[in-house]
Amino acid sequence: MSIISFTPTLLPISDKLKSLLSQTLCDYLTQALPLNQQPAERYTFNFRDTSYDAENGGFRPIEIAIYQQSSSKWSIEYITELSYFRNYYPELERSMDFDISNNCWFTSHSGWLSFKDHQQDAKELYQLWESNFLAYIDIEAYDKIEVNN
Repeated sequence: MSIISFTPTLLPISDKLKSLLSQTLCDYLTQALPLNQQPAERYTFNFRDTSYDAENGGFRPIEIAIYQQSSSKWSIEYITELSYFRNYYPELERSMDFDISNNCWFTSHSGWLSFKDHQQDAKELYQLWESNFLAYIDIEAYDKIEVNN
């Protein structure tokens, strides 16, 4: 599989992130297809720092889902960052979510907002999030990267 092509979105998703997803998917398919697995129309990427926990922190887990449209282009469905919440019995919960397929976004402090009504805020937060995420990729902060279909 070669580099995949993505559909445009309301968020300014960089070519670097698209390239990361494309290369990660290509690497996964290179391993999966010889095992007679059929390519799927939807994949979920999980980026994990296995040392991340509620007490010591670390790099928050990230989940990104993509799906293939009938045009053979791929769309990013959502990008979710998880974090531990609560003091006594911490639980891993969504702290930030860019739900691109539904044109809305979420932060744990403000809840769900629409891209339409808060487009500039969403873009600014997304660009900050993406630059941090890609910097963490560059320093190999995530020691477990998985692709699931």
